[in-house]
Amino acid sequence: MATPGDRALLTARELGTWLDRDIGPALREETEAVAHGGTALTMLRLKASTKDVDLGFRAREDFERFVAALKTTGYRVTRDFRPNPRETYLRLERWGALVTPVDLRFPTWNNWRLTEMVLRRARVIPHGQVRVVVPDRDAVFLFKTYPLRETDVDDLRTIVERSPPDEARVLALFEEQDGLHRAEIFAETVHEPLLNILELRVRFAASMRLLGPSYQRKIPRIARHARIRFGELRLRPRLTDLIQRIRAKEVMTWEDIIDESGSRLRERLTNGKTRRRAGPAKTSTRTKRRLSPPP
Repeated sequence: MATPGDRALLTARELGTWLDRDIGPALREETEAVAHGGTALTMLRLKASTKDVDLGFRAREDFERFVAALKTTGYRVTRDFRPNPRETYLRLERWGALVTPVDLRFPTWNNWRLTEMVLRRARVIPHGQVRVVVPDRDAVFLFKTYPLRETDVDDLRTIVERSPPDEARVLALFEEQDGLHRAEIFAETVHEPLLNILELRVRFAASMRLLGPSYQRKIPRIARHARIRFGELRLRPRLTDLIQRIRAKEVMTWEDIIDESGSRLRERLTNGKTRRRAGPAKTSTRTKRRLSPPP
């Protein structure tokens, strides 16, 4: 019986073939999809291949059209999950197809918001009715700091080795995301902004720790910033303990950690310079017409 380990590795050319031949004809309207994870790295030629397809969507209509197109071509939903109340995650699979698993998320990916800054250097690659938006290396590097799986840490190392990230841009992107969460910390939202900040900072610092000293020395500003932002949280558990907890669970629970770390965490994150830096950053919900395909 086929298992996930039997998945074929997909090159950028094969990804394009799948979109042109299988998905594009099933769509009646132009549909935007944002490449994430290994898919983005493969399309950027920073990784030779990927095992699955990771796509995000900024607009619900694009997300729903793409899901319908996959179902039309024989894919079936094998996972329907809500990582948080704001985010929808679907996995669709079709054994025997060129692409077996397809992971789709809307409107965020691991809670990363696709802002104008994130998409400023993105490329658009048209494949029939599908317009694939590929974020730049620096945005993909930052997004890859979230999962903490060994494969993702290896991808971070690959980026550092093959095309070292622009440290200033990575830090600006991180601060924008962090600021968006901090700006909401006292607002009534469907998902606790404090949890978003913990996820963002702890996973960022954890990824830098897992990279190891030799790689940290190649991106010293990023590694240092990760340590500083984590240190500001003043969490009782050590970073190594938090890494173990995150890796042991599919969805991290932070309530006990917040209780261990004291009641002033929220106030510390919104006082003084921290609060002034948390000015709103405009989220790009529908700017795809400004993104042009490469010449």
